[in-house]
Amino acid sequence: MKIVERHVIIFLIGIYVTAIGLLIYLPFIGKGRQFTVAIDIEKLCKVDVDENEWKYVVLHHSATDEGNARRFDRYHREKRKWPEGLAYHFVIGNGKGSSNGEIEVGDRWKKQIHGAHTANMNLNQIAIGICLVGNFEEDNKPTNNQLESLTSLVNYVSKKYKIPESNVIMHNQVAQNGTACPGKNFPYEQLIDKVTRLQPERTL
Repeated sequence: MKIVERHVIIFLIGIYVTAIGLLIYLPFIGKGRQFTVAIDIEKLCKVDVDENEWKYVVLHHSATDEGNARRFDRYHREKRKWPEGLAYHFVIGNGKGSSNGEIEVGDRWKKQIHGAHTANMNLNQIAIGICLVGNFEEDNKPTNNQLESLTSLVNYVSKKYKIPESNVIMHNQVAQNGTACPGKNFPYEQLIDKVTRLQPERTL
C-alpha cells in the first residue's frame, strides 16, 4: 500500500513540476518568430463589375496609431464630404482597429471606381490606393504582417494589371503639394525587392 502511495505522490509531483515548467516557458514560445498571414488574394480582390484599367499603385499610411476602413470611411464621408467615402481601395490593419495584417477591401475597389487618395485627380482615376494603418513618419514601421500582406497584394495587382515597378509609388512621389506620406520609415525598397523576387519571370 505504501509503495502505491509513493508512486502516486511521485506522479503528482511530476505533474506539478511539468505545469510550472509550462507556465514559465509558454510566454517565450514564438518570440522572435514571424507568423505568416494566410490570405487568398485572388478571392479577396475578385469583383462583380467590369474591371478598371489600373496603371499605378500608390502607397499610403493613415498617419494614425490605430484605425480601420470603417472609421476612415466615416471620416471621409462626414469631414471630407466625399459621397463615395473611403478614399482608398484597400486598408491594411496593424492590430489596433482591425487584425494585424488584415486587408480590408473598400467600396471603391468593389465598384472599380477612382480613388480620392491623392490631390492628382487624373492619377486617382487609374491608381490603386493602399493605406497601411500607422504613422511611419514617427518611430514606427509597418508590422511584419502588414508588410507581408502588402507584398502579397502589390504582387497580385501588379501582375494582374501589368503595372511596372516604376508605377508602384509612395504618396510623397506624386507631383502635388508636399506630403511626407507614407513616412520616412516606410520600407519602400524592401517592398519592391520582395515583390520583384516573387516575379522572377519579368521585370516589374
